[in-house]
Order: sequence, then structure tokens, then C-alpha cells
Amino acid sequence: MTDPDQQRDDFLTELHELFLLKKGFGAYAYISTSEAMNLFEQYLDSDKPLDLFINQYIKTIKG
Repeated sequence: MTDPDQQRDDFLTELHELFLLKKGFGAYAYISTSEAMNLFEQYLDSDKPLDLFINQYIKTIKG
């Protein structure tokens, strides 16, 4: 697996795990696949650590 692919996989795994931890359901119970990919692109453009970036996003999700 190439580095960009691994980075995307790591992001999606962390996204799912943090949604489970914080909301009780995986990410795709709250957001679509395309939203997750857009979020990944936003993460790449940010300078925040992965867990901080995702946790800040999860706080914006109602439910």
C-alpha cells in the first residue's frame, strides 16, 4: 500500500473509532462516505494532529 493510501486508511480507521467512542456508533451512522473523504482532504490541509482534528469535528455533529 502506498503512503497516501495508508494515510487515508489510518484516517478512516481513527474517524470510525473516535465516532464509536464519542457517539456510540461508527462514523458512517452520522456522515456519508463522500463527507468522510472531504473531511480527509480538510485534514490534509490542516496542521492539526489527527485525533484533535477528528475530535473537533465530532463535537460539531448533533446526536
